[in-house]
Amino acid sequence: RVVSFEPGRRLELERNPHYWREGYPKSEGIVFRFGIAPEEIRSEFLAGRLSLATDLLPADAEAFRHDPRFASSYRESPRLMSFFVAFNRNRGVLRDVELRRSLVRAVDVASLVRRTLGRLAIPARGLIPPGLLGYSAAGTDRPGSSGTASSDSAVEATVSRESIELTAAVQPIFFGEFSAFFRELTDAFREIGFLVRPMNTTMAEYLELNRSASTDIVIGRWGADYPDADTFVWGVLHSKGSFLGPFMGGPEIDELAERGRAETDPRVRHSIYRQVEELVAREALLLPLFHDQVYCFARPEVEGLSSVGQSNPVVAYDH
Repeated sequence: RVVSFEPGRRLELERNPHYWREGYPKSEGIVFRFGIAPEEIRSEFLAGRLSLATDLLPADAEAFRHDPRFASSYRESPRLMSFFVAFNRNRGVLRDVELRRSLVRAVDVASLVRRTLGRLAIPARGLIPPGLLGYSAAGTDRPGSSGTASSDSAVEATVSRESIELTAAVQPIFFGEFSAFFRELTDAFREIGFLVRPMNTTMAEYLELNRSASTDIVIGRWGADYPDADTFVWGVLHSKGSFLGPFMGGPEIDELAERGRAETDPRVRHSIYRQVEELVAREALLLPLFHDQVYCFARPEVEGLSSVGQSNPVVAYDH
């Protein structure tokens, strides 16, 4: 139960003597610290002032995996989370579907993921992550995907003229844990003539930009509220009240989302969600980036960290 709370900074909990499971919680208390930069997480964990560590820079996470003090405590699990660049097809230059397609074709996402994130992520083939209906390991052929950026006339035309500025709502994790990936992604856009200008620095600003649909692109993520493709199709794409509905929603997506939600046959639902992915690819509504891993390191004095989960809380703190 709560002892003290400083919003955005610190939460202190104490053992609840009336907890519903006899013998739990195991510890007398837990302190959570919020808003810590990845570099500070690393230093505080090494100094023993943090017992658990996640959200590290990828290079630091990889170093800890090979550190004999922490390697045995490392736990990881695929997360039902998708990262992407979403294009606003209702305003600005990206109303042009061919321009959106040229952006999708030109960025080698798999190489960016390998170089900057390593084992902490896998390249995304669509919006829906592995393990859910609608996912296909083969992915979805995107228009012109058999060509290369250098031979694509639309890309060459973009490079040959003055750079185009794209305003962006950027999930703040790209300013911290995934900053190396973000730098390389924006560099890849710049090479084909697009300058990405972030319009926010905080999460509150990011959420407001999404509500107003006032930027050209969203560089963001969506995590499953429940383990079903519906949370991605309805939660991200449906035109009414979804995360990115004002950016890319439309009657065809809405109809498929509603059919998928009402259908009970998993084979039919899989087919419906494949149609959604094919529509998103055909219209180049977003550039899939990656699905990340949830992971955690524990210091040697911590006991009971047997696994991490796919949804929050990822650690069973009562253990």
